[in-house]
Amino acid sequence: MDIKESPDHEWIDIHIERRRAIWITALILVGILLLVVFTVEKVRELAERVVTPREIIPVEKIPEKLVIPDVYDVKGYAAASPKAFEKFLDQSDARPRYTRLQHFLYINKVDGVVPSYSLLRQGSDWQQVGEPPFAIPPEKNWGSMVETLRLLQKEIIPVIGPVTVLSGWRTTRYNAKAGGSKRSKHMHFCGLDMVPERDYTRAELVPMLKKIHRRVGKKWNMGLGIYRGVRFHVDTCGYRSW
Repeated sequence: MDIKESPDHEWIDIHIERRRAIWITALILVGILLLVVFTVEKVRELAERVVTPREIIPVEKIPEKLVIPDVYDVKGYAAASPKAFEKFLDQSDARPRYTRLQHFLYINKVDGVVPSYSLLRQGSDWQQVGEPPFAIPPEKNWGSMVETLRLLQKEIIPVIGPVTVLSGWRTTRYNAKAGGSKRSKHMHFCGLDMVPERDYTRAELVPMLKKIHRRVGKKWNMGLGIYRGVRFHVDTCGYRSW
């Protein structure tokens, strides 16, 4: 026996289908509206970037030109700066010789122990004696510095840390004006006057240096001199101390 739906059932089914169609249409329209809004916003943002690029504003304004002094105060001593060294090279014919010296230190694997230019500081009293802050030694003396730098590299810096060279090569004229010894190892490009970069007191530093000298001084033919404060001298041209 076939079951036939009444007209009322047919009307209810049609009504449900209409409501379903309305909801689907409404959801489609909402989706289209959201898509349009999103697209318009992105287009507007892109247009702003093209027309008016956004600048990155630094947190802190960096000076266009950094002011680098000619002289640094290093633990109370006047140390001529890299800027002063560049002036020295520009005002003389020393640049080609300095380039050769750098290469010499490089092939002997001691170019990175201390900055190469600092080996050419004549002293910290150059302003008082009226001499150039830097000088370049003759090539015949360059070999003497290799052993001193190796001593720094292998024995001294591992114990006390990095150092700043205040005096390396000195001309005879400078040494005389500064009151240096007539037998100064600085005039042979063998000696260095330094201060440690770490904040040692004299009471802390001196025992460490003397211990190094007792332990390896003879091996390196090491000269050790201790001056006031934390300034000290090292060379490899004669085993002695003062």
